[in-house]
Amino acid sequence: MSVESLPAGCVLDVAGSLARLGDDRELFLELVGFYREDAPRLYSDLRDAVKEKNAQAIRMQAHALKGLVAGCGGVRAANAAQKVETAGQDGDLKHIASLVDTLGDEMHLLKQALFDYSRSD
Repeated sequence: MSVESLPAGCVLDVAGSLARLGDDRELFLELVGFYREDAPRLYSDLRDAVKEKNAQAIRMQAHALKGLVAGCGGVRAANAAQKVETAGQDGDLKHIASLVDTLGDEMHLLKQALFDYSRSD
C-alpha cells in the first residue's frame, strides 16, 4: 500500500511498514530505534538549514527525515517531509518555516504513536 492510498489522517501504518520489510518485526523495531535516536538531530539540522536559507541543505535534511519516518510507518510525517523536500528542491522558501513546523508536529505525533504501539505489545 502506498502512502498516497492511505487515509490522510493516518499517523502510523505499522502493517504497511511490516509488509515493506517482509514482515520482519525485529527490523521494524530497529528502524523505530533509529527514528528515536536520529530524528531529533536531523530535525535540528533542518531547522539550522532553514535559518541559513540553504535550500540544498533543507532538501537533503528533509529527504533524510522522509526516509527515516517512512521506514517506521510515519505516513503523515513522510508527506510533510516530502513537502519540505520539494520546497528545498524548488528553492521556494517562502513558506518553509511553516512547512518545517508542520513536519515537527507530525514527527511528535509519530513519536507518540510509536510509543503507544510499543506499549501495546
